[in-house]
Amino acid sequence: MLTISLVQPRLTTSFIGREITYYPSTGSTNTDLWALVDSGEAMPGQVVITDDQQSGRGRQGRRWFSAAGLGLTFSIFLSPKLPQERLGLLSLGMGVAVADALELENVKARLKWPNDIVWEGHKLGGILAESRMTDEGPAVVIGTGINVNEQITDFPEELHSAAVSVYMVLGRPIQRELLLASTLNRFEELLKDCLDDVTSFWQERCDHLGYPVRFDGPDGRLEGRFTGVNPAGQGLIEIGSEIHELSAGDLDLKPE
Repeated sequence: MLTISLVQPRLTTSFIGREITYYPSTGSTNTDLWALVDSGEAMPGQVVITDDQQSGRGRQGRRWFSAAGLGLTFSIFLSPKLPQERLGLLSLGMGVAVADALELENVKARLKWPNDIVWEGHKLGGILAESRMTDEGPAVVIGTGINVNEQITDFPEELHSAAVSVYMVLGRPIQRELLLASTLNRFEELLKDCLDDVTSFWQERCDHLGYPVRFDGPDGRLEGRFTGVNPAGQGLIEIGSEIHELSAGDLDLKPE
């Protein structure tokens, strides 16, 4: 069981994680946090976390699998003073924060656009950012799932070839509370001090920068070379002499 009293003393933040709501079991931490936002009970920086997420959502309506008591599944509420077109920087920033926190545990994770945390081509975590416009500006909930102390048999068989965990990389478990605190600390640093640098930080950790990729989006398939992200966090594919900006869709390395 996660112990919140082990998280907050390790926080160096001024607002991220200063309020943490813990559910032993729930459907979705994003859904729970939106309910708190809608009722007026959530404050910016509030975190909802669970030990057992049973109906987690990924991008494109996919299900996110979480092994009870082994991974980290949490959501953060933000009311950023950002134009809507720059909200994509927040999920990129969370990816950087997770990668940097994992590096403190000697796990050299990489990032895959738009929202995956990977290790040697296997999925270590994912991020789902959802936003709404309100009279006060954008409201954003960023959900994050990290495979922490799972062994391969803890994943469904259909995920055995794709998934990896910190335990599987290191050969030992780690303290989830410490990983959470490190992630929240780094995320606030990025938000407060260097949001404009998030794209360069993200590109330094990108697993497929300069590689041929295939992108399937609402307007069909594009194939080209991934050249990075623009200041709004959109992915960029070079096709011939043209650069195409990517929004919602799926990106994969193109087979040679």
